[in-house]
Amino acid sequence: MKNADKKTNQTRMPDRADQPGGVPGNPPGYPPGYFVPYPGDSPDTEDEINLLDLLIVLLKHKLLIIGIVFLAGVFSVIYAKSLDNIYRSEATIIPRAEEKTAIPGALSALGGLGGFAGEMLGLGGGGSLDKFETVLNSRVFAAKIYEKHKDEILPVLYEKNWDAKGKKWTVDKENIPTLQDITKAVSELVKIQRDKKTSILTIQVEHTKPAYAKKMVDYYLNELSESLRSETLLDARENQKFLQRQIEQISDVLLKEKIYALLAKEIEKETFARAQDPYSFQILDPPIVPDLNKRVKPKRSQICILSVIVAFFMAIFLSFFVEYVQNTKNSADPERLEKLKKSLKFKK
Repeated sequence: MKNADKKTNQTRMPDRADQPGGVPGNPPGYPPGYFVPYPGDSPDTEDEINLLDLLIVLLKHKLLIIGIVFLAGVFSVIYAKSLDNIYRSEATIIPRAEEKTAIPGALSALGGLGGFAGEMLGLGGGGSLDKFETVLNSRVFAAKIYEKHKDEILPVLYEKNWDAKGKKWTVDKENIPTLQDITKAVSELVKIQRDKKTSILTIQVEHTKPAYAKKMVDYYLNELSESLRSETLLDARENQKFLQRQIEQISDVLLKEKIYALLAKEIEKETFARAQDPYSFQILDPPIVPDLNKRVKPKRSQICILSVIVAFFMAIFLSFFVEYVQNTKNSADPERLEKLKKSLKFKK
């Protein structure tokens, strides 16, 4: 019975007597119409053969693979060595805490005029991270940096086209960079990164010269402080003029005292703006000149490793492609190959 169950599980095949050139009858012990598969017909054996074929192709073209990988490694090392070292200098800043006004009663006593004056005076206003980021990324700000430090910026940005001693361009008039080009070049040197969770702003400069990278960060910090200071001083002077006109127009003694208190507050704000350095923000981590062994770019080891890996896979693909072309030439008809060659030509 056990032998009968095993036989019933076999695939139904035509009798050998029905096939052309077949031999009547089945192997001894098996009923007619059943076929015993050969051990070599299993799917596992077929998969092993395919994997062996792939391995044979790779070993057949091993010199091609090794050559491509070796050349890629050599050229990647040469390329990585030719790159200049890039150094980074950075500074982190945060806005100063807001200053609360000590005379809220004065504004309420002025009624509608007090609301307008309080808004204009900016009492209680401190540094704003949004404002810092907007100012630092503006073209106007980069133009100010260039105008103040052009003698230090031009020799570095345009080392080949600018004569530092003669302070003149060494290229034709048509090729002289415009103010817009220089401003763009200055802006591209600096990266502004903002951390919204900690309210920290980072100013980064990357350059081949470590001292110049640190100097550019200093330029940005100083100019940011001076721009915010100039804006505050201008507002303070305008507010003082406004309050003085209001004092001349108002006859109420009590109301004049309130306005005098606001005027004193504006004078105090102006004095505070002149004395604070840097103004409106604090420097948590000042910029430094990075050491020569502290480069951030290039990652030479990564370049070499990645180049070798990419070259290895490209070499494998090329090996299979070459094998496919060779097999096509051996198996295809000569007439079809000739038609394919003619189709690839652009000229008739």
